[in-house]
Amino acid sequence: MTVIHNLEAEAALIGAMLLENEIIDRAADLLTPNDFYDPAHGRVFEAIVREASLGKAVSALTIKSYFETDEGLKAKGGLSYLAQLAVDTQGLFATDELCQQIADISRRRQMQAGLSTAAEACADLSIPHGEIIAHADAALSEMGKDAIHQPTGGECLDELIAGFGDKTLGVTCGTIACLDELIGEMRPKQLVIGAGRPGMGKTAMALSYALGAAAKGHGVLFVSLEMSSRELAARMASDLCFDGREGVPYNCIRDGVLNNWQMNRVVDARSYMHKLPFAVIDAGSLTIGRLNMLVRRHARRMEAMGYPLELVIVDYLQLLHPDSKGRSAYEAVSEVSRGLKALAKDHGLAVFALAQLSRTVEQRPDKCPQLSDLRDSGQIEQDADAVLFLLRPEYYLRQSEPDEMDPKRGQWETDLEQVKGKIKFIVAKRRNGVTGSAIGDFHGGYQAVRG
Repeated sequence: MTVIHNLEAEAALIGAMLLENEIIDRAADLLTPNDFYDPAHGRVFEAIVREASLGKAVSALTIKSYFETDEGLKAKGGLSYLAQLAVDTQGLFATDELCQQIADISRRRQMQAGLSTAAEACADLSIPHGEIIAHADAALSEMGKDAIHQPTGGECLDELIAGFGDKTLGVTCGTIACLDELIGEMRPKQLVIGAGRPGMGKTAMALSYALGAAAKGHGVLFVSLEMSSRELAARMASDLCFDGREGVPYNCIRDGVLNNWQMNRVVDARSYMHKLPFAVIDAGSLTIGRLNMLVRRHARRMEAMGYPLELVIVDYLQLLHPDSKGRSAYEAVSEVSRGLKALAKDHGLAVFALAQLSRTVEQRPDKCPQLSDLRDSGQIEQDADAVLFLLRPEYYLRQSEPDEMDPKRGQWETDLEQVKGKIKFIVAKRRNGVTGSAIGDFHGGYQAVRG
């Protein structure tokens, strides 16, 4: 039986990647080393992706050390072979077409091997026909672009029990203890929604949570669709400099007006930040499909640094766009919500997406959010494994401040003192747990949330 392959396409793709590093991420999104028929090509592909994931420029010379003892590559000519690939590929950059062809042939090759096994099993009368059908079905499924995992019930329990010994089952932040206790661990494949009206401290809470999680060794990707990376940096620096009592005010960092002590604190924060498994995507516009691709790339880069990507935070959900155009606001948010849930499941990580609430909240005397307030779509509630509301009574109380001579002034001051600097967390939905509420501390001057 002739095994299908296209060595020329494999060589052309590797040459293109060595010549134009910009296409490496795209190729890595579409292929794995196992998709290459030639094992040496697969190893070269893996080395290229690994080096690029570490932020290094890749060429035949920079990956030379990987293959000095590689017998398979030596047989092809070693470094000279790699260098020649780059030369031969000049002017040929149909990257997507090459990747699609290699991927298609790989799936066909797997299908071919599976059907061959099934055909051989047909001749063995001791093998039940159901087992033969299973072999053939598995082979045919390889032609699907996105394979669907179909374990038996027993295999599901096997996976469950195998995970009992894992020390880390999900993400916690440590810096907001009351929130950790309230919502528990953010586990792989879960979508958690953090919702509130503007001014409730959603971004501050999310950044504090993200920094705390990264400090505990969890790989974190913060997707900012509203703020620039510079503004996020100012907020992060202020949060990191804050020790619960004093720090460097956000306004000072934002405006660049710092004394020597403050500057030293910010520099220390920068050094500390460089050690954390924390990445930022600063995008004014992003589709759910594009986000999927970026998550895969950041996952590879963090893995190369020794940290698995465990948490993706999106600020905020309604600013993400669906892949399909011409949708109503309701349909668009519904598609994005489903896309975020699929992202969590496909990548095996937790997604924490912030969301805006409708103005209906502010028509209630107590300003307490409800699930029906989730803006634009009830689909969010359905897709979410947990829904967390944020409420700062101080924010609304200050909007109704009476005059100094008003008889209600005294009571207002008493009420303000009780809620000053507080943020209320309300879990309105939790698929696998109880609902409830907790009170944390909102340090607005430092853009930090503790508790």
